[in-house]
Amino acid sequence: MTTTLIQGGTVVAFHEGAHRLLRDGQVLCEDGQIAIVGQGYAGPADLTVNATDRLVIPGLVDIHCHAGSQAGERMIADVGDPQFFQAGFLNYWAVPSGKEGPVGLEEPGVGGAYTLAELIRGGTTTVLELGSASEAFAQVAVELGIRLYAGAYCASARYALDERGTIVWDWNEARGFAQLERAEAILRAIDGMAGGRIRGMLCPAQADTCSPELLHASRSVAERLGVLMQIHTAQNVMELQQMLATHGKTPVAFLDDLGMLSPKTILGHCILTSAHSLARLPAGDDLERIARAGSPVAHCPLVFARRGNLLESFDRYRAAGITVGIGTDTYPRDMLSEMRLAAFMAKVAERSFAAGQARDIFNAATLGGAQAVGRDDLGRIAVGARADLAIVNLRNLRVGPYHDPIRALVNCAVADDVETVMIDGQIAKRDGRLTTVDEDDLLRRVQAAADRIWEAVPNWHLGKTVDEYSTPTFAWLDSAPSPSGRGLG
Repeated sequence: MTTTLIQGGTVVAFHEGAHRLLRDGQVLCEDGQIAIVGQGYAGPADLTVNATDRLVIPGLVDIHCHAGSQAGERMIADVGDPQFFQAGFLNYWAVPSGKEGPVGLEEPGVGGAYTLAELIRGGTTTVLELGSASEAFAQVAVELGIRLYAGAYCASARYALDERGTIVWDWNEARGFAQLERAEAILRAIDGMAGGRIRGMLCPAQADTCSPELLHASRSVAERLGVLMQIHTAQNVMELQQMLATHGKTPVAFLDDLGMLSPKTILGHCILTSAHSLARLPAGDDLERIARAGSPVAHCPLVFARRGNLLESFDRYRAAGITVGIGTDTYPRDMLSEMRLAAFMAKVAERSFAAGQARDIFNAATLGGAQAVGRDDLGRIAVGARADLAIVNLRNLRVGPYHDPIRALVNCAVADDVETVMIDGQIAKRDGRLTTVDEDDLLRRVQAAADRIWEAVPNWHLGKTVDEYSTPTFAWLDSAPSPSGRGLG
């Protein structure tokens, strides 16, 4: 039996159904589980980690993430095609038929490792990754030590651009069912790896790209195998308009009427509901439908704020009785920063400083995520829970003085403040550095992988180079003044 003692510090301990703060606490972990939470333990431990003046939190649960270098998403910062409204991903997902966009050009072994390493660095111990599931990706997760739920996509249609550059839905039902068959095979291959730390799930890609038949088939597979599903739902204005024109229903109503909503079906993003100001619908009951069915919502504030949109609102969803978890989606994958933006955007949406309380945001990133995946042994520091923990140093100039450590964490902290991460009782980050991967080498490799994708942009983006599509913020100098000159300015 291997034991690790987290000694001292302020522990966010789970007690009587809620997080509590324990000063000068101790957490003893034995063989991947938490054995003791309290004070006064004087017994032996194979490893003692000093957490004095630190905040000990449960490992964060990221319930919506896409692995890779995110070269496409990085390319579209500040730019985009107006036909996609505020949808960012379509600017690189929708490519001419027969072309392969940046998603297809990713190097899974590099982008996948980079993604998981980035998450661990910031205190994420459990992640739900949509689209990149494979035995190779699962093996990367095993090696890095993270807790992973992963699923491969299936869809009846793909987004494509016609000869005019206008988006079309390229329907191919046979292709969708073949993808579902492949997704099930991958799920069976990876589910249960690393003693159950790796789990498979199903990912029908988007509400507007899946036929009722494919959705029903996906649900049948998920129910037969007893696994989670997650589907992108109500992401943007274009999807909403397409669903209203095709089915006469919002994406949420469409899925609900098909019987797709349930506690085991997570709705990715779920922003453009009937209650959203951009929907401009005279009536609707999307939030009530979601709450009644028990479907959790994966809230990823940063990626939508970057496109000028937001959830309306975090508080309203919670008040409706909806389980809300936090996700990082694309980049950067920093759950602490994501929590801060979730809090701020909630206040903006409600025009109220009382909205987006640090308590509720922290709960969403821990207990909400755990509830979304149906686990009462994650997202909490309690006897019997998995030994998934993060130790955060809030004693730095950026954080400054604080009275309430959770408000300081949500309002000021970033991933680099996380010093130590433990997953299943194993140390994955110690003294600010990952223990399972060479960070510098990984960064060099992911930069080279992204550079190759950007060089290939003319092959899939209507002949434009990356600089033509995304003009550099400042012009590059062709040459610098000679040393004998007077210099710039």
